[in-house]
Amino acid sequence: MPQQEQYRQRSYALSREALELIDELGLSANPINYAVFFAYVEKSNEDLVALIDILQSNKRALDDVKCHELYQRFIEPGRVELLRETVSNDLLQQMSDLIDRISNGKDVINTADLRDATNDLLGVGTPSTAHQSTKKQEDTDQAPVEVTQLLLDLEEMKREAHTDGLTGIANRKAFDESLRDAAMATMEGGECLSILLIDIDHFKRINDTHGHQAGDQVIRTLAKTLQQNVKGRDTTARYGGEEFAVILPATTLSDAMRVAENIRTSIESLHLKSINRNEDLGRITASIGVATYQLGEPLSRVIERADQALYLAKENGRNCVMNQNDLLTQPINHAESA
Repeated sequence: MPQQEQYRQRSYALSREALELIDELGLSANPINYAVFFAYVEKSNEDLVALIDILQSNKRALDDVKCHELYQRFIEPGRVELLRETVSNDLLQQMSDLIDRISNGKDVINTADLRDATNDLLGVGTPSTAHQSTKKQEDTDQAPVEVTQLLLDLEEMKREAHTDGLTGIANRKAFDESLRDAAMATMEGGECLSILLIDIDHFKRINDTHGHQAGDQVIRTLAKTLQQNVKGRDTTARYGGEEFAVILPATTLSDAMRVAENIRTSIESLHLKSINRNEDLGRITASIGVATYQLGEPLSRVIERADQALYLAKENGRNCVMNQNDLLTQPINHAESA
C-alpha cells in the first residue's frame, strides 16, 4: 500500500477515534475539542496525554471550557512553530499587510482575530500545508530576516494585548489566562493556589481632590509596590479601575495572608506627592481579600470568594486583609462596604 494511502487511512481511523471519545464524554464536536482529542489519540503530545489521563483517573470533569484551556496550553504553541516552518516568500507581503490592517490605529490588538486571520492565510493545520512544508521551507530559507521580523511583530502585538497600558503589568485578559494555566498546573501537581484581590481605599476621593493625573500616579505606584512584594512565579495584574489581583501558585492560604499583609503595610507606608501639582496625596491604603482554589471548582468561585473577602475587609474599616475563612463567621453588608 502506498505511503500516502497509509497516512490517509490512519488519519481517518484517528479521526473516528477522536470523535467517538468526544461523543462518549458528552462534549461539543467543535474544531477545538477535535484538535485536542485528535492529538490525544494520536499521542503526538506526551504532556497533553498525561494530563488528560490524570484528569480522567481523578474523575475530573472535561467540559468545553477545560478543552479550550488544553488547546491554548498544548495545541496553540505548536501552530506558531508550524508557522515558522511553513511560511514562504510569496506570503511575506500578505502577512505584512495583514498585520498592518489589524493593528493600524488600534491601542489593543484582538490577537484571536489576528491568529485566525493568519492561520486562514497560511492554511496552518490543513493536510495540504503538511505536504507543502518542504517546498515552503526552501522558500523560507531565502528570507529568514523578514520571516523573523514578522513573527516578532506578532509576539509584540500579543504582549501588548496582555499588558495594561497605564501600569505595564498584566491586564484582566492576561490575568484570566494566567489563572487558568495556574489552575491546570495545580490540578496536575496537587499544589495549592491562592489569589488576592486588592482595592485602593477611597480612590474616588483622590481623583476628586487631586485630579485624575494624581489618581493615575497612585495606580502606577500601587502596581510597582505589588511587583516588589511578589516572587518570580506570581502574577500581578490590574483587575479593573483601582482594583488589582495577584495569582500565587504553590501558596497556601496562610502564606497568601502573609504576602497580602506585606503588600498592605508597604502600601500604607507610601508617601506620595502629585507630580503635576506637588500636593501631598495623603495616606494611601488598600483593602485585600484572599482565597484559595479548590481542585476542580470553576475559577469564578475562587474569584467570588476573594471578592467577598475584599468586601468584608472594607466593612471592617478598610486597610486590612480578610480571607475566605472569615466569611464563615462574619456576614457581608454590601451597602455599607461600597
